[in-house]
Amino acid sequence: MLRGSVFAASAMIMVGSSVAVMGVLRHFPVYAGQALRFALAAVLLLVVLRGQERRTGKRPPRVTGPQWMRIVVLAAIGMVGFNVAIAAAERHTDPALVGVIVGCAPVVIALITPLLSRTPPSGRILLAGLVVTAGAGLAQGFGSSTSVLGVILSVGALFGEVAFALVAAPLLGTLGALRVSTYACLTAVPLCLIGVVVTGQYAVPDAGQLLALLWLGVVVTACAYVLWFTSVGSIGPERAGLFTSLVPISAVGVTALIGTGEPTWGHATGAIVVLLGLLVGLTTSKEPDFIVAGPRK
Repeated sequence: MLRGSVFAASAMIMVGSSVAVMGVLRHFPVYAGQALRFALAAVLLLVVLRGQERRTGKRPPRVTGPQWMRIVVLAAIGMVGFNVAIAAAERHTDPALVGVIVGCAPVVIALITPLLSRTPPSGRILLAGLVVTAGAGLAQGFGSSTSVLGVILSVGALFGEVAFALVAAPLLGTLGALRVSTYACLTAVPLCLIGVVVTGQYAVPDAGQLLALLWLGVVVTACAYVLWFTSVGSIGPERAGLFTSLVPISAVGVTALIGTGEPTWGHATGAIVVLLGLLVGLTTSKEPDFIVAGPRK
């Protein structure tokens, strides 16, 4: 569990660092930026995957039709859809509110995962999800400017975040984290290009935008995705989902580190609450403290 937890935390810290560079891409076309980001990540991951296959001498596993469908859904909703929804939501409502809504992902994952397997949700994980969500809200700030469209888009981003964990989980046992990450990024590129064609918006990045896209492609996508999917396969989507609450904490820390933000007591309090929630969720025992009533399979 320790390895999976470290990988999940590392992945979410990397994702949180993207906040520090997204401002550089504020006026860059969303679909074009995502296409470049995922294309770079796909190339890097494909090189690593081919190198791994040559070293091991193993034949790559055959990907079935249903597995390809999952990969397409993962790329369309959990990757492209999530990022587009986030960008659109922040244009219509307070970014802090967007962060708080998306920060509810641990609770949603804790509820949906057992429902899909027809088992009652773990009270321990559900409680931990509520605690880390509250901590993420404190760290993010609850915002002041809202709109109905902004809230709807934020909820769409929330479901994209949930899909990113749940849709990938059944693929990891047979395909592995590296292969799932590679195939998902390869699939995301043409989806983004369709968006470029439909919107007619594209641009050539300047030096600053190119550096931001390199960071997003190499660190936030290629590295973070492999770490994240490895953790999901290791500790399960419920426990891995708890670590999504580290994203706003990481964002605050990175912006403070590079001098573009200033931490407050709310941020510090939120970080402590998130830590407590993670301790609750990752503490193992033979029997959960309590189980939410429901039918057993």
